[in-house]
Amino acid sequence: MTRSGSAASGRPPPDNTLLRQFVSRPRQIGTLRRSSAALGRMMARMVLWPEDRAAVIEAGPGDGAITESLIAARPEGARFLAVEVNPECARALSRRLPEVEVVVDDLANLDAICRRQEIPEVGVVVATLPWSLLPKGQQEALIRAILAALGPGGQLLFYIYVQALPFWKRSLFAQQVHARFAEVRRTPIIWTNFPPAVVFDCRGLRP
Repeated sequence: MTRSGSAASGRPPPDNTLLRQFVSRPRQIGTLRRSSAALGRMMARMVLWPEDRAAVIEAGPGDGAITESLIAARPEGARFLAVEVNPECARALSRRLPEVEVVVDDLANLDAICRRQEIPEVGVVVATLPWSLLPKGQQEALIRAILAALGPGGQLLFYIYVQALPFWKRSLFAQQVHARFAEVRRTPIIWTNFPPAVVFDCRGLRP
């Protein structure tokens, strides 16, 4: 899957950065397997690309498994920024997708990141983060940063592994999502991903 996808797109094949970082920082990486092309295409199709100056932010892109699909679907002139806290993964992403604007920082600092990068508004956040592995305090900081940065009517996309869904439904993250967004949709299970995952599409951010 990965080899054929890289060959078809003309991208260099991924290196073993993901595996090395999973071993050393499992809470940051979440899984040693790259997200599937099917998951990437699903998320890319669901992005509501802003027509104004608002940006699309990908949080936690790793080495770019989802990023590649997002970039392929990006309309000309749309602002896209990848925010990755792990320096090794960020460097691997820049090597594979040199056209992507990558910032090495914690997403909890999203407001400061946007000011530094001269991003006036965030229209969409694609959060490819290991939510089920993050401590409660870190989850809270990330949720606050995302909700504070999104503009009116903003969109949040993220995926949850099937085995983590029962825990996620009881989490503060789930409560915040359903309280703050007018519409929360869930895709069917993407079985070709490992582990299988579902994508949540949250639209219409309430004040």
